[in-house]
Amino acid sequence: MRAVTDASFLSQSLLSRLTPANVQPLSSREYWTLTSIAPVDELDGLTAEEIGARFGVKRDFAERVRVLLGRGRALALAVEELEHKGFWILTADDERYPARLRERLGDAAPAMLYGVGEGALLSADGVGVVGSRDIGPDSAEVAAQIARFAADRGAPVISGGARGVDRKAMNAALEVDGTVVGVLADSLLRTVGEPSVRRAVASGRLCLVTPYSPSSPFSAGNAMGRNKIIYALARGTVVVRSDLDSGGTWAGAVEAISKKYGDVWSWLGAGAGPGNEALVQRGARALADVDGFDTILSAELVAHHGGTIREAATDTLF
Repeated sequence: MRAVTDASFLSQSLLSRLTPANVQPLSSREYWTLTSIAPVDELDGLTAEEIGARFGVKRDFAERVRVLLGRGRALALAVEELEHKGFWILTADDERYPARLRERLGDAAPAMLYGVGEGALLSADGVGVVGSRDIGPDSAEVAAQIARFAADRGAPVISGGARGVDRKAMNAALEVDGTVVGVLADSLLRTVGEPSVRRAVASGRLCLVTPYSPSSPFSAGNAMGRNKIIYALARGTVVVRSDLDSGGTWAGAVEAISKKYGDVWSWLGAGAGPGNEALVQRGARALADVDGFDTILSAELVAHHGGTIREAATDTLF
């Protein structure tokens, strides 16, 4: 079991939905706001009145914080059970928390992540690959080519595990012994139940992560939250195929471009969708042929939120 710092466990107490509480756990935005004025280790053991007086927060919010911090024993048992199954939890207090998320997403960054597999892949310079669920052979081949390019250069493929472009890229990387980060908008527990997924995780080549509770089912809101994490983790993300003015791929790419969540590349060759050219007009970088793949890892990263950015065949997974 991975050692958990006191600060990390206190953060879990504020954020986690693993155990019931009489009050709502903090959202990530609430957590970032609170910890900007009150480090979590200074909150432990204080009454609501003391929290309010010392840090200037409203009485009802201070009481909520006190209640959440007081559920330590029940939460510790739930966390221990999860970790016995091979899962881990990262909070912003963990040194392995990927710094790029906070640097690029600001207060939109998830303050806590649930995952399984090689967590160090989250901080590697990976290549994001996203696109529509319904694709033809040209789009599928482009997704696979990008994945093989990334694997050949030792860069993980970062994608979302959805049908279509995501799964094609993830499976293609694993088929050539590459590494993969899957950011899920669906149940982490259910996904890890697949034997092929467990084998890839055990090999050290697959990391699955989600900002949502491990049993949370898919939702459109979860998918949008997942999309921004893919863009923020990746060195650069290629949109293989997008609809125009509709769909999750389009919405996620437009948000990433406008809010500078990450470097966005839009594929303009065979298999591109009706929205790909429009994404370039909105500020995505154009990628017109496979020879341009090298530029994804060699291009200078754009500035985000004023931060300094740090630089064997397997079964089909899904």
